[in-house]
Amino acid sequence: MDLWDSRIAFAEQEAVDRTFIHSFEPAAQNPVAGPTVALSTQEIEDAGIREVLQTPGAGLGSWSVLNALLQPTGAGTPFIFREPLGQAREVKVALSGLFGRFVARAYLERYFGLSVFAHLARSTIHLNRRRRIRIEKRHGERGDLPDWISCSAGMTALTVAEAKGCHDRLGPTQTLARAWRQAGRVNVYAGNHPVIPLKRVAIVTRWGAARGGAPEPMLAVHDPEDEGDATPPEDMDALFVGLLRLHFAGLLGPLGHSGLANELSELASASFALSERQASARARRALEDAPVREISPGASEDAFDGLVGGLVTRAGPARTAILSQADQETLARLDLRPTFVGIERDVLRLAISGEPTEIRKAMAGVSRKSAIARPDRAGGWIVPLGPDLGTLKDA
Repeated sequence: MDLWDSRIAFAEQEAVDRTFIHSFEPAAQNPVAGPTVALSTQEIEDAGIREVLQTPGAGLGSWSVLNALLQPTGAGTPFIFREPLGQAREVKVALSGLFGRFVARAYLERYFGLSVFAHLARSTIHLNRRRRIRIEKRHGERGDLPDWISCSAGMTALTVAEAKGCHDRLGPTQTLARAWRQAGRVNVYAGNHPVIPLKRVAIVTRWGAARGGAPEPMLAVHDPEDEGDATPPEDMDALFVGLLRLHFAGLLGPLGHSGLANELSELASASFALSERQASARARRALEDAPVREISPGASEDAFDGLVGGLVTRAGPARTAILSQADQETLARLDLRPTFVGIERDVLRLAISGEPTEIRKAMAGVSRKSAIARPDRAGGWIVPLGPDLGTLKDA
């Protein structure tokens, strides 16, 4: 077996599917045939990496422990933890909610085709302030906002999503009702009109445990679509470009590119044409100044113009911008799971320029393959580092 084949074997070993009992409403739109839905721990961990980076205040690599917590029953078996997630109620709630977000995001990525995620951390979030395109909490609503506003890499399928985890032995019904109410607490507007089409999705993961918990894991989804007159295409394009900029800003800030992240966010919230042009110029300069990395040996059969990003370990994002190959191997040997998270520089250039047609061409263009690096369909890559895995070098 040569080195390429050994890498493929490693990736396949990490990507085995585990199952959840699956319920979906409305049933006619169920994206999954059969009573169960499958996700791999690799998909959940990849979603967890991106989620931890984009969630304010979440720094530790809690995405990296799933395999160690599961019953070692192998591929195609239920997603059963060895024991419940903690004993004290506050620990169960915290871990259940966090892991629930990882599972829900992986589910949305695999079965809904979503790749672009921005967190709803404020009651008003601008996607294009000049066109008055924004996400707003509904007047008079109280309580937490939903987790995400999301879309596909091809800038379709606008979705508001809320994820929860629960341990209720009777099932996820009550938690799903709360999640659905939360998903309805915001509207997306273009001017004074709600954006249509818009999906609202509530996803609840009821955990199963081999000892001391509910016996079966369940994934329950509620997914109707808002109805009404369709929003004009030019407003939808501006919305999707703003959402892509916020997605990249959320990833790049924790990876050591705060200047570029700030300018991408400023592009979404600029009030005037002049301030938008100035933010665009600053963002281009920040991108040109950002160090560019390549994966060595070639992780992709199709060349692309380097990656802008940073290193993440079990302890969170690394402060060191450049690591030698020996350092990368040391982190891997200590089981700190060194992982590079990067975005293609060409895709970042297009997000700054804001040309929706060119962005769609780039997202739908070359299909890249890798034995180790894992793409997210929106210009992002996750690269595990270490012996027989990926090695980073300057481009």
